[in-house]
Amino acid sequence: MSAFIGRRLLGFIPLLLGISVVSYALMALAPGGAAGVLAGMSRQSSGADRQLMLHEFGLDRPWYVQYFYWLQNLLVHHSLGNSYVDGRPVVVKILEKLPVTLELIGLSLLFTLLFAIPLAIFSATHKNSIFDHVVTLFAFIGYGAPSFWVAIVLLELFSVQLRWLPAGGLSDIQSTHFDLGERITHLVLPVATLTFVGMASWMRFQRAALIEVLGADYIRTAKAKGLSSRTVVLKHALRNALLPVITLFGLFLPSLLAGAYFVETIYTIPGMGYLALNAVFERDYPTIMGTTMLSAVLVATGSLIADVAYALADPRIRYG
Repeated sequence: MSAFIGRRLLGFIPLLLGISVVSYALMALAPGGAAGVLAGMSRQSSGADRQLMLHEFGLDRPWYVQYFYWLQNLLVHHSLGNSYVDGRPVVVKILEKLPVTLELIGLSLLFTLLFAIPLAIFSATHKNSIFDHVVTLFAFIGYGAPSFWVAIVLLELFSVQLRWLPAGGLSDIQSTHFDLGERITHLVLPVATLTFVGMASWMRFQRAALIEVLGADYIRTAKAKGLSSRTVVLKHALRNALLPVITLFGLFLPSLLAGAYFVETIYTIPGMGYLALNAVFERDYPTIMGTTMLSAVLVATGSLIADVAYALADPRIRYG
């Protein structure tokens, strides 16, 4: 297992390098580019001053030369550069917003598993019942509904029409005016949005996997020995049925992260998504690269966790 983890971590290097090259090239070759941003910010300056500013930021060089200096700055000085908008270090801006996004993703994943797996177990053990049909309908609606659409519907219903919950905003957890009750009420709708969308995939995969396992010979043998249905399902069937679902985690994290970005924007939550979207609108390219690379690291880490969990759930699996 240690050797497998080591190989996967080494594999992150070419993966992240490839993502950084493609992202930087797309960003640098976009119409206007970073040079256009800085030139527009210094319209009152003379042409010589603007040219000096472009030279200072290295934007008068080809994009691949700019990328080399960006990569060198990252590897040698562990810096993602400074924002074009306010001049602050990108790393500092990201570290300020990252805890909010991790909190939102963590709570959504927790509630997704708490609701999806029990519902899927009950649905699989009561196949073709009314409850099973209701859960299936619920799953198909959630599977086909994009997160931003669900966010808008919940916002209109619970904030605009019923006025039960706030429409947006979230206090800083480090603020002197931090209020736990207020924070919970502000997190209800964003977490509910991501949970609703995420539950659909988990329920369908878990239900299908469990139904397949329940038809296996060793399950019929366990029932013939007189074991209770609860013991058969939870002790014998569920562990094997979790294996295909664990692999879903590696695919679920990217969609959850992307959904969190949309949700943060709709609910005006000061997280990574809100920072990234504002950076796109302002063409703050150092911040865009920083948020893109951090997202790539989070997705790659989620994939590694899924592979490790797969091996832990099934002792027969050995990575050679």
